[in-house]
Amino acid sequence: MHIVFKKVDEWFEKDPDLKRKFQDTYRMIYASAHKYAEHMEEVVKEKTNTSIKVEISEQLLKQALIDTFDDLLRLTNYHPTKEPNPIKEMAYIVYWLIRRKPIRLVSEDIIMDARLSDMARTRFLFINEEFGVKLLMNAAFIGKKEKGVCEHIRDEAEKQLKYYKRFLLYYLVYRMDSAKSLEAMLLGCTIHPIWVVDPVIWSDPKGPEQEF
Repeated sequence: MHIVFKKVDEWFEKDPDLKRKFQDTYRMIYASAHKYAEHMEEVVKEKTNTSIKVEISEQLLKQALIDTFDDLLRLTNYHPTKEPNPIKEMAYIVYWLIRRKPIRLVSEDIIMDARLSDMARTRFLFINEEFGVKLLMNAAFIGKKEKGVCEHIRDEAEKQLKYYKRFLLYYLVYRMDSAKSLEAMLLGCTIHPIWVVDPVIWSDPKGPEQEF
């Protein structure tokens, strides 16, 4: 086994369509990371009246996405999966983002600042994992259609999602062992009482319902 360094152009020189998809994905993730960094900086400014700097390594971000695409290509080449659904893609993206850690907190003193809550300081300490939570939850729920439910049920469901996001952060920090386990967790999260099942991710079962 050995590590091979290749530029983006070398990875995708034989497949221009795949290269375009990679570039689109990179722009989307980079824009999200930049917006996230600005939000974290604003939180500190608002809560402590001090300034911090959050940086994004473009090279580490590109490497994380190269690793992601390499894994997904292996799935499509050697497994029945021909077009990974958005949940699978985001699970692999977040897995490699956390392995490569492209987001860096430059001003680390904020982690010890007592003016922030313990949970807020935890999110700064594990800044890549917190970003991963946001990406995963967006992939699972942004743009999804709500069922017609009463206000009480909707409030309870939103509270449950908050619990789930906190558990997801814990999982990314301490328990994540593979992209596929992350995918399984997120798929289960999409089966939620107030959300319409997404046909892009779930296909209707055909034929009589059987256990096996």
